[in-house]
Amino acid sequence: MKAERDGYFWFYDGSIVVQAQDKLFRVHQTVLANSSEIFSTLFSLPPSDSDTQDLIEGCPVVQIQDLAQDFSDILRALYNPHFDDFPSDSELEDILNFISGTLRLSSKYMIHSLRRKCITLFTRTLPATLEGYDSRTSRETNVTLVLPFAYYCIARLPSRRILEENSDDISWQQKTICLVGRERLRYAEMSLSHSFLLGFQPASTCSNVLCTMARGPHTEWHLIEASRHPHPLRPYNRWNALNVCPECVANAKKQHTKGRQEVWNCLPAFFELRSWEELRTVYLCIATLSFP
Repeated sequence: MKAERDGYFWFYDGSIVVQAQDKLFRVHQTVLANSSEIFSTLFSLPPSDSDTQDLIEGCPVVQIQDLAQDFSDILRALYNPHFDDFPSDSELEDILNFISGTLRLSSKYMIHSLRRKCITLFTRTLPATLEGYDSRTSRETNVTLVLPFAYYCIARLPSRRILEENSDDISWQQKTICLVGRERLRYAEMSLSHSFLLGFQPASTCSNVLCTMARGPHTEWHLIEASRHPHPLRPYNRWNALNVCPECVANAKKQHTKGRQEVWNCLPAFFELRSWEELRTVYLCIATLSFP
């Protein structure tokens, strides 16, 4: 395969040329070695007697079995750190496009600082607590811990998109789990998070007889039921549409808050995962081993 120089990462004072697929990157050996134990070891190995060292403009050539775009992404993260500039309210797809290459290679080559930054940015969209979901605050955590909400997001995609066959997609087993989980989310929406609409009951302190006959809650439920994509974690905020007294609204809010928390607690089970507590334990073990 004939390789060509990368248009951006070709430094005149670079000391090593890295080839990934059909791209050549002339970069600084010290930058890679100081960032990665794997690169440091790789560069320190002497060539065997049978090896003929290829040189380009006096720089040794090292070939890696990685995507050129992934290596370009990780070089960009090393030379021009840009994580802080990424909008905090970005959509999941934009974040995945932004970090996927860097996350893959930072994990492979043990560049711990970049991997932590990728995970922190990732979890802005995929929280590990219901409070994190509501506030979307940035937390540094392990990717495993946010798998339940990642599956939740996938389960809400159109069926046609989930059933597409793309090379970067999750496995078919995981897709099946997400599709089954979608039906569980629908039931959870009906029986837990939004049950105050479907089975509306006036508050025990209510003195307004009209609340008993209010049609607003059932009308609101039918609007939610009409959606093809269940979303039991979504906070309900159309309280005025219920057309009931303040006591009944306050009671409904309590039921809604409790129901959403129950949905969150059950989220791993909906997608055949371990409990939140077990996932946190796994995270602590991995964090201890991976990030000294």
